[in-house]
Amino acid sequence: MKINIVASRRFHLLDLARELKHNGHDVKFYSYVPTKRCVTLGGLEKNDCRFLWIALPFLILQIIFKNNPYITKYLFLSMDLYLRIFMRPCDIYIALGTVYKKSFITAKKKFGALTILEWGSKHIDEQQRILKTIPGAQTNMEYFNKRSRETYLITDYIAIPAEHVKESFLLYGCPEAKLLVNPYGTSLSQFYPTDKSSNDAFDVIFVGGWSYRKGCDLLTEVCLYLLKKKLLHVGGVVDCPLPNHPLFTHIGSVNQPQLLDYYKQAKIFVLPSREEGLALVQAQALACGLPIVCSKDTGGRDLRNFLEDKKWIIEMPETTVECLAECIEKALALAETQPEGKRNYAGKAIEQLTWEAYGKRYNDNLKNL
Repeated sequence: MKINIVASRRFHLLDLARELKHNGHDVKFYSYVPTKRCVTLGGLEKNDCRFLWIALPFLILQIIFKNNPYITKYLFLSMDLYLRIFMRPCDIYIALGTVYKKSFITAKKKFGALTILEWGSKHIDEQQRILKTIPGAQTNMEYFNKRSRETYLITDYIAIPAEHVKESFLLYGCPEAKLLVNPYGTSLSQFYPTDKSSNDAFDVIFVGGWSYRKGCDLLTEVCLYLLKKKLLHVGGVVDCPLPNHPLFTHIGSVNQPQLLDYYKQAKIFVLPSREEGLALVQAQALACGLPIVCSKDTGGRDLRNFLEDKKWIIEMPETTVECLAECIEKALALAETQPEGKRNYAGKAIEQLTWEAYGKRYNDNLKNL
C-alpha cells in the first residue's frame, strides 16, 4: 500500500514509517526534521519529504517568544496547508493529532485514503480537565482543544498507545471500534540489560520534561525530603522548578543513545505522571532492567501485561505522596533482590516491546482494516 506518514518532529512516527517500510509498504515520511538527522535516528533515507523551510521561521520565532501559542497555531496551519497541496496520492494517510486537520479531509476526498489519527495521550478534554486541577501546570489554548476534537470526528480511526487512553476516549463518547490500541516499542540496539554493580550512583532516575504534569513535585517531596534518596533527572525543564538539594542531580536533554549511560547509574526508574499516554522511556528502562514505578496514567500497565513476572512494574494505586513513597520503597527493595550481573527481568517478553513488534501489530491492523 502507498502510505503517507506525517509528523512535525519525529515523535514515534519516524519509527512507524521505518517499520511499515520493512513490512513491504511504499512509505513516504513527511516532517521538518532534517534528512541527516532522520538518518542518524534510524529513519528513512529515501522517499521522504522535509518541509523545514516552511517550519524554520516559526521555530525561530518560538525560540524568541518562548513557545507563544499563536506562533504554534500558524506553524500547524502552514504545515497542514502544505500537505493539502503537495502530498502524494496514497491509500492510507497517518498524521499527528492537533497538528494536522484539513489534510485528513484532502486525503479522503482526493485519494479515497483511509485516515488514521496518531494520538499519544488521553482524550483532549480529559487531559485538560486533569491539568486544570494541578496548580502551575500548563494547559492548552482553547483553539488547539477544538482542533483536536474536530480531528477526532473527521478521521476514520484513532491510533492510541494504551488502555487508559482508550478508557478516556470511551468516557467522552468515542466509538470503541474507531480506536486502535498498540503500545509503543523501543530500540534494543540502544537499550539493553545493564550491570547491577554499576547502579550505585543514584537510587531513582526520572527521564522526561520536568513538569507538574509528570508529577515532578511529588517526586521531589518523596525522594529528597521524605525518603532522602538520590534522584537523577535527565531532560528539559517545563513548568516545575528544579529543586536545589544535594541529593538531586539534573542533566539537560541528551540524544536518545546517551540515555543508556544514565539508566546504568540508577537502581529504579520512576514516572508518577498525572496525565500521559504511554511514555517511551518506560520501555527503555524496562529493556535496561530497572524496576519501574509508575502511575496508572502512564501506560506502564500495558507494558507489564507483556511480562511473565509482573512484579517488576509497580503501578501506584493513587497519584499521591503516600502511594509514591510506598511504591518507591517497594521497588528499591525489589532492586536489591536482582542477581549480580546483567539486570534482565523481561526475558523473551522484550521481543514484544521492540519497534519491530510495534510495526508488525500496526501492519496487522492495516490489513484487517
